[in-house]
Amino acid sequence: MENATQNWEQMTYPFYNINLSYNLHALEPYIDAKTMRAHYDRLLANYIKNLNQILENRLELQGLTLSELLNYAETNHDLELRRQAGGVYNHFFFFTELRPATGQIVIGITPQATQKITAAFGGWKTFKEQFASAALSIFGSGYAWLIKNAKGELKITTTANQNVPQDGTPILCLDVWEHAYYLQHLNERQAYLDAFWNVVDWVKFSERI
Repeated sequence: MENATQNWEQMTYPFYNINLSYNLHALEPYIDAKTMRAHYDRLLANYIKNLNQILENRLELQGLTLSELLNYAETNHDLELRRQAGGVYNHFFFFTELRPATGQIVIGITPQATQKITAAFGGWKTFKEQFASAALSIFGSGYAWLIKNAKGELKITTTANQNVPQDGTPILCLDVWEHAYYLQHLNERQAYLDAFWNVVDWVKFSERI
């Protein structure tokens, strides 16, 4: 399982939990260890177990990556496969876009990334406001995303439950299921969102954008 963090997008059955590049307490005080243990150790592990059970006797699907499984599920209206594969894909994406906080200094944002954010949204402040508005607008469970469409345009979108954006390549996502923040912030989604910006891996963000 070497380089599992880097290679999860190429992973096929049997799926296994990724090795994070940080300890579960390393995101404190922004995301606490108790939340990480529940979210990464337990909930994500359950999605992986369920996905493997679905694929156990479906030999024709065992060589597919998560993205390919999601495309198959969408095309064939396989709701349970979409739920479980989406749960694994979304969590892998979310946990690998985070890193320990670097204090007040934002490290890793390239000039090119800033240019693209400015061109699309007018600047970082407006982007974060619009992203926050999208995250807060989700009724119930889901994700807020920054995606890049086929034309290279940046868009903010949301998905419900464990759905994955169908109209672009993900760059950034925020898990707004209550299990992602309730143990620490109760029902204060805004407080969780404010904390999130402190632990984004801006190097990875700049590479994706």
